[in-house]
Amino acid sequence: MTIVRKGLFGISTLSAALAAALLQAQTLAPAGPAATVATDAPEEQATPEAVDDTAAFQAWLVEFRAEALTRGIRAQTLDAILPTIEQQRRVIQADRAQAEFVETYADYLERVSPRRIEMGQALFAEQGAMLEAASAPYNVQPRFVAAVLGMESNYGTFPITEPLFNVVATLAFDSRRGEQFRAELFAAFEIVDKGYATPEMMKSSWAGALGAPQFMPGSYLRLAVDQDGDGRRDLWNMGPDVIGSVANYLQSTGWQENQTWGRVVSLPPGGEQSLPEPQNEGLDPDATCRRYTTMGAWRDLSDWQELGVRKADGTDLPTRPLAAALIIGDEGDDKGYLVYRNFCSLLRYNPSFKYALGVSLLSDAIAGVED
Repeated sequence: MTIVRKGLFGISTLSAALAAALLQAQTLAPAGPAATVATDAPEEQATPEAVDDTAAFQAWLVEFRAEALTRGIRAQTLDAILPTIEQQRRVIQADRAQAEFVETYADYLERVSPRRIEMGQALFAEQGAMLEAASAPYNVQPRFVAAVLGMESNYGTFPITEPLFNVVATLAFDSRRGEQFRAELFAAFEIVDKGYATPEMMKSSWAGALGAPQFMPGSYLRLAVDQDGDGRRDLWNMGPDVIGSVANYLQSTGWQENQTWGRVVSLPPGGEQSLPEPQNEGLDPDATCRRYTTMGAWRDLSDWQELGVRKADGTDLPTRPLAAALIIGDEGDDKGYLVYRNFCSLLRYNPSFKYALGVSLLSDAIAGVED
């Protein structure tokens, strides 16, 4: 057996032995959020609790099969995959230790590294026309599409090797987000049942996301596009389908082509404590932004100017009438980020301020935006 692994500009094949070695070598903290989890931990002991849990998991799979049949998934598909599914407790450990939860802003944003910036610029240098053409129908600036791919999978070069059905079934059985991942497991079976991908193609990160853009299975069904018209929605190989699908995802969240994400700002003395206020103390944000209440109050740029907020270099904020919310990073660094409506679209891709800032700053760096 060979396993296909996508490079930045081409395809390479890995032998099964080499692929297994790569899987063993992965850590919990790869370059980007498309993380796999380490598999070189000591083998779990078969404690009575683990045996009971395994029995419950197998019973849960039996019940899942019955419901899947009522949803129209063929028995042939279910019976080819369900017996291969194994519970992966290390996936639960990774779920509880996501970098967005445990790292500081400064540490997390080190992902916007010189190497990642260079790779994004190389992508534009070599495939800029394709990026522009595939993004244009969705009215999304291609630098943001590239930055999403840079953060998610290092532009499709990070090896995505976890068996998706193991990952998603484990997370569906878990209590933290069980219903969410149960729906994703049905979606994953639908992808295979309808012939969009083979079971062997269904590899994921520890979080159950697919391909270069790290779409969840449900997002694949709703938002992946056949941009090149070849009859397939291919998220596994860097090309028009990947670019168009990310752009379509962002457009579906209300992306505004005439805006950027926001900007880095400097705060007045004591601003970390005095400036944050509840969302209901400011302007009424649009529906997408309203769900993120911890962003606090939205104000016009002119109001932030009056409150002492300035560009990172200390000069005045733009005079354009735009609503913005203030994200404050690590305590004591006197740094903040005024974010605009498009920032909320990035949060729909991954609901973490740190992640959305990583994409935003990477997009600026790729394009050479300094302000």
